Amino acid sequence: MRQRVTTVGIVMVVACAFVMFGQAHAKDEPYPVDLQSGETFDVCASGMVVCPARSPICDAPKIVTPVDLPGGLGFQGVAPGTTLCSAASAVGPRRVFRITVH
Repeated sequence: MRQRVTTVGIVMVVACAFVMFGQAHAKDEPYPVDLQSGETFDVCASGMVVCPARSPICDAPKIVTPVDLPGGLGFQGVAPGTTLCSAASAVGPRRVFRITVH
């Protein structure tokens, strides 16, 4: 009986580790966003960042630029292309977005 309890415990620990690794890996992937030129993505309304969001960064500001919205931070599509943008939260990690402008 004792060996069975030990085996079940080990299996549960390994299963939990796989679940936690899968969730951590999913959080590392950039969140995909599709926009039209002139359209704005509201970062705070998306729920992907705990607002107030701050310190926006975009790799290609000719494609997407950070903008201030009434509800907080946003990213606005400028020209067709794909780039990475990110925003920091006051109480959490920086979140990365893969933004495609059509």
